[in-house]
Amino acid sequence: MNGKARSGLSSVSRVLIPALMFQAVAIGGAYATGREIIEFGAAYGALGWAAGAAMAAVGALLAFLVYETARRHGLFDYRAMTRHLIGRAYWLFDAIYIPFALAILAVLTSATGNILDDTLGVPYWGGVLIIVAIAAWVIFQGTEMMERFNGIGTIALMAGYVLFAILVIAARWDHIGDVFSSGDHALKPDAGIGDAVILGAVYVGLGFVIYPSTLITVRHLRSRREAAVSALLTGGLYVVPWFLTYVALMGYYPQARVFDAPVPWLTMLSDADRWVVVLYGVLVGWTLVATAVGLIQSVLVRIDLNLAELQRPAIGASVRTAVIFAALGTGALLSAIGIIDLIAIGYLVGAVALIVVFGIPLFVRSAKYLWREDPETPTPAPDAARARTGKGTGRS
Repeated sequence: MNGKARSGLSSVSRVLIPALMFQAVAIGGAYATGREIIEFGAAYGALGWAAGAAMAAVGALLAFLVYETARRHGLFDYRAMTRHLIGRAYWLFDAIYIPFALAILAVLTSATGNILDDTLGVPYWGGVLIIVAIAAWVIFQGTEMMERFNGIGTIALMAGYVLFAILVIAARWDHIGDVFSSGDHALKPDAGIGDAVILGAVYVGLGFVIYPSTLITVRHLRSRREAAVSALLTGGLYVVPWFLTYVALMGYYPQARVFDAPVPWLTMLSDADRWVVVLYGVLVGWTLVATAVGLIQSVLVRIDLNLAELQRPAIGASVRTAVIFAALGTGALLSAIGIIDLIAIGYLVGAVALIVVFGIPLFVRSAKYLWREDPETPTPAPDAARARTGKGTGRS
């Protein structure tokens, strides 16, 4: 798929696709259970909104730097991007990215297995196998199917989170008002707004594990202006489910039954009608597929590019299947650590590490694009990346 083949896309579609792809992958690892929002904002009670505001602002800024750097230089896979940013030390990103991706898969595998069991009555491992099969099918259909699957999923998930939040917020409105009017931050009594802002900015580092799966969509962007609009949409969409979940959680602040729960959304929805809980289970299953597809596909593209450099054929269907099952299987084994510890420790360590090896070099190398204009022409995708946007096994 080349730039010419994509010329039929409208400007609205071009700027939406990267933002929707980012959100589709992010929502699974960042929002699905509600546990993530507790660890990175909601524990600060009435001060937690500052973490979300920081996420939106910093997230939009970093998204622009990523998109514009990728667009100008044709960097549509994360190996090319990291080589551009940190040169021969590009392998450091892999050393952090792969374990971090597995930690995210572990959180989602554990959450989805338990949620499908609780909501649909599907045995834990049965639910995991169903998700693995769907993820494998989507990956084998190619980039266009992934973009369509993730785009539709993002819209459905956002609608679902709006519904869940409305149900909880409407039922707990009085308590939410009390939390904000009293400035309650009992779980973090010594914290201030600055602490919440820093935490939100650090949490944006989670985005660096998502960009590898989003870079291929940057090929749609034709200008600096489109990169900026797409980045603003990315930052805005990123925090919509965060704020919905945050406000809903304030309806129970600081109750231990919710704030100590591995999957707080399940606890908050426990009094809702059965169909609401079932819908939540279905949507969380979709998030695992979307996130798994994005993370695993970025690794598969990375492997194919390495083989192309060695003038060897792209990996076949059997190897791709093995990688998919190995990644999700490892995630399932790691899930024994527990969602709370994986998010509280694993996410924080991973986010900080990615800020060091990706975020800081990105700002140093690409901050100039914040004010430097360029001709509004599309950047063609490199042959290696373009060859892997087709259907099937990823062979050109």
